[in-house]
Amino acid sequence: MTTIATERKVKTGIAVLIAIPFIIPFLFLVSTTVRSPADYAANPGGLPRSFTLDNLVNAWNDANLGMALLATLFVSVIACLVCASTALAGAYWFRIHEGRYIGMMRAVLVAGYAIPMIAWLIPVFVILANGNMTGNLLVAGIVNGVSSLPFALYLVHTFYKQVLTAEILEAVTLDGAGTLKAFWHVAIPMSLPALASVVALVFVWSFGDLLISATLLQSDPAVYTVTLAATSLSTREEVNLQGQAAAALVALLPTIIVFLFAQKSLAKGFGGGSEK
Repeated sequence: MTTIATERKVKTGIAVLIAIPFIIPFLFLVSTTVRSPADYAANPGGLPRSFTLDNLVNAWNDANLGMALLATLFVSVIACLVCASTALAGAYWFRIHEGRYIGMMRAVLVAGYAIPMIAWLIPVFVILANGNMTGNLLVAGIVNGVSSLPFALYLVHTFYKQVLTAEILEAVTLDGAGTLKAFWHVAIPMSLPALASVVALVFVWSFGDLLISATLLQSDPAVYTVTLAATSLSTREEVNLQGQAAAALVALLPTIIVFLFAQKSLAKGFGGGSEK
């Protein structure tokens, strides 16, 4: 029992050390948001000596964060739908088809995640601009979903390899289920932990995206996402750090809530069928 208790303390200590680099910037963000301008100017890196919600209120009104939140939510939901549905179907196809060339095809698709976004985003922007499809939240959501597809495909396929065994596939075939029926009634229900992980991660990534939003939506302030709206709070002449901190806090809270609710699903999704 002593060994187990010691092991738990060591793991807890390691977890705390890992969390510190993430907690400190978050606390600094909150501190910057709730401090008065005079307090912040007197000691930018110190502890707050005042408390105000004016920065949040001003950022909310000046950057129209209410509409920006709705726009960001729409983009994130579309990204999740596109990425999750495509990853599920693609991973299942790769699971039921074996062979060297199939494996090479899958490796090429997954390796696409290593390509820097800027390398393919500019050509995509040119194509969309020629088709008058910039400034469109639906298009931005689709592009966000596709950008996360290689990772999602890898995660779901890895999960399928662990839980969707050859015995299960053979039993489904013997029962007379076709490909679509087996996918709908067997593969999708078994993939729910991995699916929840994909949805949670894609939602967080899309909610915090700036590069795609700045490239595809910058032409129309009416469709700004939260991160893009936050950039409008500063100009070349004036840098509104507290306003941007307030906007960043507004953008960060939904992603924290998603992670809090998705912790168990993330653990199961990345753990695969190791416990089976």
